Amino acid sequence: MNRLLRQSTQATLLAFVVVTACSKSDAPPADSSAAKLAQGAAPIPKVMPGALTKPIDAYSADEFYDLVQKQLYVGAHEQERPCKEKPGCVTKVVVDAIATQDSLSLGTTPQYGVVYIHGVNKGDAVEARYGLKPGARYQYYWIITTDSSKKGMQWQLEELDTTPNARKLASVGSGPFAGCNHPYVAGARADFKTCEKAAAYTGNSVVHLGLMLQGSIGDPVWASCAEGCCRDSGDGGPGGPPDTTVGSVRGRGRGTGKPPR
Repeated sequence: MNRLLRQSTQATLLAFVVVTACSKSDAPPADSSAAKLAQGAAPIPKVMPGALTKPIDAYSADEFYDLVQKQLYVGAHEQERPCKEKPGCVTKVVVDAIATQDSLSLGTTPQYGVVYIHGVNKGDAVEARYGLKPGARYQYYWIITTDSSKKGMQWQLEELDTTPNARKLASVGSGPFAGCNHPYVAGARADFKTCEKAAAYTGNSVVHLGLMLQGSIGDPVWASCAEGCCRDSGDGGPGGPPDTTVGSVRGRGRGTGKPPR
C-alpha cells in the first residue's frame, strides 16, 4: 500500500512539473503586450516609422519618396475593385500597411500625421472609389491625421508619381477615419472592408485574392488600429457626403523641388 502511495505521489509530482514547465514556456511574460492584452488592457503604442516630420504640404515629391521607400510593408491584401465610369469592369488593387503600425488611435496620432496605408492599382483601369490610376508608376498613400476639431481622425490620400527625375506628389482625396470598436489584434495589415466584415477576420499574413472575390468590391479602405481596426467612415466615392472628397487634386509645387509653372 505504501509503495503504491509513493508511486502515485511521484506520478502526480511529475505531471505537475511537466504541466508547469509547458505553461511557463507557452505563456507570455507578465509584463509583455500579450499578457496585458489578455487581461483586457489597451494596446501599447508602438513606434510609427511612417510619421511625418512636417505638414504633408511641405514635402516635395522627392522627400516623400525617400520617406516611403524606407518603410517595410506587411499585411497586404488584394481585391478586385470597380472601375471608374465602366459598369461591370473591375481592376486589381493591392493595399498594405507599415510594419509595427497596428495601434494608431486619436491620442497617438503624430503631430503631422502618419503614412498608414499604401496602395497600388495592378489592373488597367482607374479604380472608382478612390480614383487610383493603374500602373506601377503611381503609388498611393493614405495619411492619417487628426481632424480640424481634434476630436477625430481623418485620412488624406496622396498620389505619388514615381517617374524618375520627374516625381510628382498630389492630394487626391480625404475623409473621416474612425475605429470599429473591435478587440485589438496585434499585427499591421490593410484591406478594403467594413467593420462588420472585419469582425470575422483573424489572420495577419499576406493574402492575394486574385480572381476570388471576398466581400464587396466597393468596401472602404481599412487598417488595423488600437480599436481593433479603423476604416474610411464616409460613404465614399464621387457623390459622397461633404466630409468626403475624392479627386480634388491641389497643386502645391511639390515636384522635384522646382517651383510650379
